[in-house]
Amino acid sequence: MSLLAGALAGCAGPGQERHLAPLISELSTAGGEREMEALGGAVVVRRKVENGAVTYWALRPLASHARSSPERSESSFLPPFGSVVLTPRESIYQLLPLARYSRQYYPDAPDTWTFFGLPGFYWSKTNDGRIVRALVPIGGVVEHFLSYDRMVFVLMPLFIRYERNGRETTHFLFPFFSWSRPIESDDPERAENGGGNDWRVWPLVGVNSWEGRYRRWFFLWPFFHWQSNDLDRPDGNQDKRWMVWPLIGGHKRGATTSWMALWPFFGYSANSQNGFWAWDGPWPLVTIQRAGDTGQASRTRVWPFYSHFDGDGMTSTHVLWPIFNKRREVYGDVVKDTTLVLPFYQAWNKQGPEGPSSWRKVFPFFSRYKSEADDESSFAFPDPSPFTWRLDFVDEHYAWMWELYSQRRTGERLRERSWLGLWRREKGEGEDRRSIVGLWARRDYVDEGVPTIEQSVLFGLLRWRSGPEGVTLLKPAFPGPGWPLKRTGRTAQ
Repeated sequence: MSLLAGALAGCAGPGQERHLAPLISELSTAGGEREMEALGGAVVVRRKVENGAVTYWALRPLASHARSSPERSESSFLPPFGSVVLTPRESIYQLLPLARYSRQYYPDAPDTWTFFGLPGFYWSKTNDGRIVRALVPIGGVVEHFLSYDRMVFVLMPLFIRYERNGRETTHFLFPFFSWSRPIESDDPERAENGGGNDWRVWPLVGVNSWEGRYRRWFFLWPFFHWQSNDLDRPDGNQDKRWMVWPLIGGHKRGATTSWMALWPFFGYSANSQNGFWAWDGPWPLVTIQRAGDTGQASRTRVWPFYSHFDGDGMTSTHVLWPIFNKRREVYGDVVKDTTLVLPFYQAWNKQGPEGPSSWRKVFPFFSRYKSEADDESSFAFPDPSPFTWRLDFVDEHYAWMWELYSQRRTGERLRERSWLGLWRREKGEGEDRRSIVGLWARRDYVDEGVPTIEQSVLFGLLRWRSGPEGVTLLKPAFPGPGWPLKRTGRTAQ
């Protein structure tokens, strides 16, 4: 009866912590924010303590919204497919792969915007105020899309005309008939980059040429091909190729000669001056490449049993691909050593001027990350995610469902959480708070230079403060622990 009377007389107030997981909890985070968590972590709301403004909310795994600054917000729904990013310069709305809308804002010019949507909608406003539309394959106009400057089509593939790199190409009954020509322009750079005239009557014959660069022919495609490339170089250094597909083909450029047979299964290349040579056969099972004096990569592959690569700053060895891989990467002052035994073990160590960092994952049991350069670390148990690296959208929206224990540290801030939020630790902003729901909670801080410890048991019905001057009983704060949501002081060491 005395405990019941204490509970009725001493409930936690609106400015105090309540830890009643998995139903609902309201705690102070390591960053000093006020966090409400409900239904074992499915619902999360974070607010600023000083004014109650919401900085983050989530209904996991369906949706979340975060405001990282007064001018930037990010929202996710059905992650990673749906997202909304709002900034002063641009707004982006997307639900991949169905639709994407973006709008750009300029201080001294009209806004521009673009919409893509399946099964083939395109709608855009350009920076000169024009509206262009397209409905694939019916018809429309598209500008500055992928590598095309402009594209016009009607009943695709009946008629297509596009501009790219100063050249206009027209297709009729694609891919059967096409012709290209340089675009007439007052811009000398654009006119110079237009190349030559091309045409194609596929599969009978076709020619593709660019004056001073290349000239390429085919006859009865795909059987007969020949090319001359790098036409701006001396004749001995030009690139010459031919093929009678799939039987045989040849390639010569300077001292390099290449042959292929039954493409793509067998091929050989060698340079008589620098000692480079390479063999494919049968591709992709066997590949041998030796760099000679070129400084290029060396490679040996007998797939899937063994492969070794050495070049471009990386040395890598695979055994029983993709199960075992050991590699070293050297890029400037950064050295990274990686060992993979998929899917069970993943590890890498990185050394750089800013300090070392490391990653370990023993699938599906745990993962650990530590970085002195970024002054942060993390640990998760278990970690059944199939990815070889922690992904933010997985950690934020899905990991709470399977992690029995997780730890995140950034600088002096430390956050620990058990499954359903039954255990929480939030260290930072001058305090260290730990809590096991209903059973025990502890708060460490420094009050006016004096190290102080406050503890709570039995859902906040029994609470006390201890310090150099002794022990003082505190007012009950059901359901506990009843610490103030606003943090004060300096962390007790």
